[in-house]
Parts: sequence; structure tokens; C-alpha cells
Amino acid sequence: MRGHPVEVLIPAGFVFAVGGCVMAAMTVSQTTERVALVAVAVGLFAIWARHYLAAFATGAMAWCFATGFLVHAEGELAFGPGDLVRLAALAVAALAGCAYGQVLHVRRSRRRVRRLMRARADARRAPVLRERLHARGIRCQAR
Repeated sequence: MRGHPVEVLIPAGFVFAVGGCVMAAMTVSQTTERVALVAVAVGLFAIWARHYLAAFATGAMAWCFATGFLVHAEGELAFGPGDLVRLAALAVAALAGCAYGQVLHVRRSRRRVRRLMRARADARRAPVLRERLHARGIRCQAR
């Protein structure tokens, strides 16, 4: 699979998770809305990364930050029923974003190949007018 290596994607996901939590903390006051905003950020990163391991690692890091700083203000990690739901929501966002990124990538590459094939076919079928070479007006001798 082409793209960025995992060694680059996981730290980038860490930065993205921290940025999503900071953005959620500054813009929204409700806990559920904050976690939803972080899930959207994880999904967007997963669309860009298109790597399942990096997306799940980003979701896990985002869960740690969301639980520690957005849900519990003191920075403590608790593990209760609500935390499992948040972890599952972030994992689903990572999986869905990664799958959607893969679909977009395949569609773009197919479109690129089709365009290339059309360009090659058009170059082979370039019309040459009788007694003229292309649009330059150079006359060639008729046989």
C-alpha cells in the first residue's frame, strides 16, 4: 500500500487527536457534543491516512484525551460504561473514515487510469487532413 509510513502516521494522529480535543474544549460545552466533535476529527484523520492501524491508534489516543480532559476535568482516566461507549464510537469513526478513504482513493485512481487511457486513445486517433500535417499547414506530396 502506498502512502505515508506508519511511523509517520501514528505521531501525526497523536497531534491530530490533541488538536481535535483542544478544538472541542474551546468550542463546545456539552460532553456528548465534545466527544462527537473528536470522533469527527478522528474520522477525518482516518480518511486522510487510509491506514487502519494508524486510525485505530488515533482513536485510542483521542479516547484517552477525551476521557481525561473533556469528560473528567482533572485529567483522570476512568473506565465505566460511558467510557466503553465513547471508545466504541471513536473506533467506529476510525474504521468508517478509513474505509471511506480507501473508497475515495480507489475511485480517484480508477478515474485517473480512465483519463490516461482516453488520452492515449485520442492520440492514436488524431485526425490528419489530406495533404496537410496537423494544423501547421505543411503540405505533403500526394502519392
